[in-house]
Amino acid sequence: MLWTEKYRPNKLNDLIGQEHFTLDAKTWIDERNMPNVLIHGNPGNGKTSASLVLAKEILGESFIDNYIEVNASDDRRLETVRTTIKNIAQSATIGDAPFRIVLLDEMDGMTNDAQNALKRIMERYASNIRFIITCNDRNKIIFALQSRCANYHFKPLTNESVLEVIQSILQKEGITRFETNDLNSFIYAMNGDMRRAITELQAAKASDSSLKAQVDNSLDEYSKILMKIIDKQADSLQAIHNLLYDGYTIREICIGLHDAVLIAELDSNLKFKVLRTIGESEWRSTTMTPKVLASWLIGQLS
Repeated sequence: MLWTEKYRPNKLNDLIGQEHFTLDAKTWIDERNMPNVLIHGNPGNGKTSASLVLAKEILGESFIDNYIEVNASDDRRLETVRTTIKNIAQSATIGDAPFRIVLLDEMDGMTNDAQNALKRIMERYASNIRFIITCNDRNKIIFALQSRCANYHFKPLTNESVLEVIQSILQKEGITRFETNDLNSFIYAMNGDMRRAITELQAAKASDSSLKAQVDNSLDEYSKILMKIIDKQADSLQAIHNLLYDGYTIREICIGLHDAVLIAELDSNLKFKVLRTIGESEWRSTTMTPKVLASWLIGQLS
């Protein structure tokens, strides 16, 4: 079992940081009522976990029948909003749920037309449904949606907060072989990304490697993919698809490739071209699916 799921928070009190959100969420849970919510911030800082916990605590025993999760970066089409989400909004609640809750994860990947259609559904079916929207970049969400939601910026977690969780996991898993200095260096390298820290920790445990070696191996994987792309190897696209299948977002992949470029021994003009293309890839993520964007990225660098 993936540790990111095994150690995902189950209650509001389990959330780390983001006190500005949890304070309001406690009121909503007590009242069994909530506004539409928009949570934005960098990957790995608890946006999806906070959304899931909020929905579970408000819906209670009716959670399974009244909670729906849609990854907006995978299914960003206007038709998805007009059919799938509209049908959900029109459906009656089951049990004693006060309304249905839809999590639209990675909403910054949804087209503007689809977002405008969602705005109309949000207004028309306000008595029957609530939306929790998560995204990395709030600027990619149309203002009409932003203004209809309570907005919360999730800041990167502090190193102390990430360390606290990692030490708890190590204790529960009975792992004692990592030294304090190694842990501190490892946490610093994670840059506030809790999901990445837990993922890399599990990988280090499975491979019986040091934390430093695991971080280096992760960067080495991106370096190999980078060279596959630059050398126009036939399996370069599949290498990126494999990361997508493993649950990495296109933003996380771009960050990994960016870090690999910085340490690569490349001609300065080529290095600039690659960095520029990676930056443009993130901008284009609002209009392309992850797989199509991966193809575009490789096409630009081949």
